[in-house]
Amino acid sequence: MATFAPPASAESEVVRYGFLLLPEFPIYALIPAIEALRIANQNKGRRLYSWHLFSPDGRPVKAGNGMAIPVEGSIADVAWFPTVFVCAGNHPTQNFTKRVLNWLRRLARHGAVLGAIDTGVFALAEAGLLEGYRVTLHWEAMAMFRDQITCAGGAAALDLMLHLIARRHGPGLAQIVANGFVSQRIRRDAEPQRMSAQHISGDSRSPFTRILHEMEENLEAPLTARQLAKRAGISVRALGRILRDRVGESPMRYYLKVRLQAARNALFYSDIPIQDIAASCGFSCPEVFSRSFRAHFGLSPRDFRQQFTREQLRRFRPELDQQLVA
Repeated sequence: MATFAPPASAESEVVRYGFLLLPEFPIYALIPAIEALRIANQNKGRRLYSWHLFSPDGRPVKAGNGMAIPVEGSIADVAWFPTVFVCAGNHPTQNFTKRVLNWLRRLARHGAVLGAIDTGVFALAEAGLLEGYRVTLHWEAMAMFRDQITCAGGAAALDLMLHLIARRHGPGLAQIVANGFVSQRIRRDAEPQRMSAQHISGDSRSPFTRILHEMEENLEAPLTARQLAKRAGISVRALGRILRDRVGESPMRYYLKVRLQAARNALFYSDIPIQDIAASCGFSCPEVFSRSFRAHFGLSPRDFRQQFTREQLRRFRPELDQQLVA
């Protein structure tokens, strides 16, 4: 296998992007990133960008949907690369090794630009490469990352490439690429990834917006109905009426669902102990958390986590699953 080294002078104008694929990476984020570069080349009539896929061992990597994606080589083949994006998905902390972390540190020491797509940012954090930097993370994984640090996937990967294209070759080319994706505009880096409480309610100043905001911002120490009403500037009676009209539930019942959804995200995306997840979502008693979680999702927190661990094993290492069953 040929070793990847700095390009010859004839290739110096071509911007090279490397993508390190870790198991369960989101293919819906990788494809737009690569296609944005291809469309830029196509519309410019020359090779502005090249893209290269790597894996820890040089073997194909299974994406989150089970598709095996071939790569050009292993990280052992890559002595240096100018820019590398780490692409990861579910269970990010389970899919990077000491070898991967040391490779990332070595690239950083030699001046490489490192980035991440979706939960690939966890690898950069574990490698100690994010100190002093602001980062982006998929919104479902934010609660876990706040305990450590914070990249989004999907359309956000396209947004990232459009900004990189605009920065190097101007906004005109970036908009042409966006048009190729039938994307009307290039989103700013500070725009939210999902609909905010304001968009859901339709009015940033409405009591309903303030209620949703307070619920999402106060998970670890849940507010009482009286406190929610006070912060929304309404009476407790009005609080109940608004929630029943808008979501068909009582305020505290809906608040419980918000907390349980946050807990579900933590169980899915992290290895944080269940008792710590319970506490971070406002459950001082793990038994109460387990009963509430089972009532809402049909599984205990432990069974929910193990279910996805078994599915992951069958999808990405079927031979081990067969050994365990035998």
